[in-house]
Amino acid sequence: MKLPLLPIAFVGLAFGLTYCSPPAEKETIAVEEVTETPSYSIVEQHELVWKQAITQLLEMADAMPEDRYDYKPHDSLKTFAGQLAHIAGSSKVIANMFLKDIKPAGPPPDMDLSGISREDLKNMVSTSLNEAWDIIKTMSNDQLLNETTTSFSGNTMSRLEGMMFAHDHLTNHKGKANMYIRMSGISPPKYRYY
Repeated sequence: MKLPLLPIAFVGLAFGLTYCSPPAEKETIAVEEVTETPSYSIVEQHELVWKQAITQLLEMADAMPEDRYDYKPHDSLKTFAGQLAHIAGSSKVIANMFLKDIKPAGPPPDMDLSGISREDLKNMVSTSLNEAWDIIKTMSNDQLLNETTTSFSGNTMSRLEGMMFAHDHLTNHKGKANMYIRMSGISPPKYRYY
């Protein structure tokens, strides 16, 4: 079926004049200028994630039988208890180093974790990670975003990157401990955000 060109051209012209012509003058509405900066605390937003990590680590300590706390998949690796103890001690050290410029007095002392009880391990994890949080929660947005520190390799990084590294390090070793639980034939606690 062949359509006549004149009516199609007329519809196209009407459309073009209606929708493609310059807009009519519009009334200007005065808008009040916003001078306040929206309130957003990086630390407050991170708190739920940090607290959830503590909860998950304590659940992992419960999931692994105490008689498997000395399990490690290879002689060169930390034991399950060693992974959790490392998370506990190093989180506070990292928070102090990168957020407060407080360097450790020396290398961490060797800990004999053989025979550590579930409750002692959980207490160590909970106490140390809450102490690390006490350091983190003192940081303002301005400090996190505008102050710098030096990484282990000598690079300059923001304090926010230092806070993120503390959590990344925790996550790295939490993943290893989670794998130890699986390699022991046990289902680990279910991962969740919060």
